[in-house]
Amino acid sequence: MTTPLFVGLDLGGTEVKVGLCGSTGEVVWSDRGPSNAHLGQQAILGALAEAVEAALSEATTRGAEVRAIGLGTPGIVDPESGVIRFPVANLGGWHGTDIVGFFRDRFQVPAVVENDANSAAWCEYCCGAGVGARVLLVATVGTGIGGGAVIDGELVRGSIGGAMELGHTLYQHDGRPCNCGLIGCLEAYAGGWAMASEWGTRRGLREAPSVSELVKAGLAGDEGANEVLDDGARALGAGLMSSLHLLNPDVVVIGGGIIDARPRHLELIEQELRSKVLPKASTDLRVVQAQHGNRAGLIGAAMCAEKFVREEGTG
Repeated sequence: MTTPLFVGLDLGGTEVKVGLCGSTGEVVWSDRGPSNAHLGQQAILGALAEAVEAALSEATTRGAEVRAIGLGTPGIVDPESGVIRFPVANLGGWHGTDIVGFFRDRFQVPAVVENDANSAAWCEYCCGAGVGARVLLVATVGTGIGGGAVIDGELVRGSIGGAMELGHTLYQHDGRPCNCGLIGCLEAYAGGWAMASEWGTRRGLREAPSVSELVKAGLAGDEGANEVLDDGARALGAGLMSSLHLLNPDVVVIGGGIIDARPRHLELIEQELRSKVLPKASTDLRVVQAQHGNRAGLIGAAMCAEKFVREEGTG
């Protein structure tokens, strides 16, 4: 009997991560390559096809069978069709792309498409820090603030796939402008780009430093950098208050590059969060660090494919 495997793809603005995963989320092979996002839709599809072909070749070498393909992508993904509903920053021409149809026609293998933050949340639910949760809330802290939720074994997607935009919940009325065009978003206080910008402003710099420069400075003991990072962590903790009161999760998983690099960030988020919410929202609540780091997207995409095959009976 051949071993069933699932292809997981995590599409970003600069690269595509690809992996072969078993039915419980174990990664047996992975690779990465350029996404060619700056070249437009056809170039992106070509990069994805190349990644899938490499995965299929690896599966054949192992004597395994690929049952389905899963892709995690930035943007609002229509839950029914898998089509990208709106323009996506850094992915030119991605709006309106029928990715499911492309994979199906090219590889004759079932395919599913999911928002990348949802993919990461599904990973933590299936085989990470959120295993066993009835109501799981996932927040990621990187350049921006991402979010996802799983309730009773199902991702929370919303009517058109646009749910759980944690970074664009209101944090401060008439506050800072956000990159999305709104005012006072949580991301404009707790996102990596916002913290780096604030650090640059406080230092009188004309151009904002990078997020990695900010984090490195903080880890090296720079008081100003750590003050900005601490403020951002507390902002995220306070900003999650509404989500906790709305969803009443039993587990909150927090991940992302800043969390991985700076344990204090998670500590401050939890302290602030618990100080702001009603007792009924924090009773029996666990706040934990994400387990799968930058592999969460591809693992989650593969596990979305596994769920599709299991429920559709195509495997």
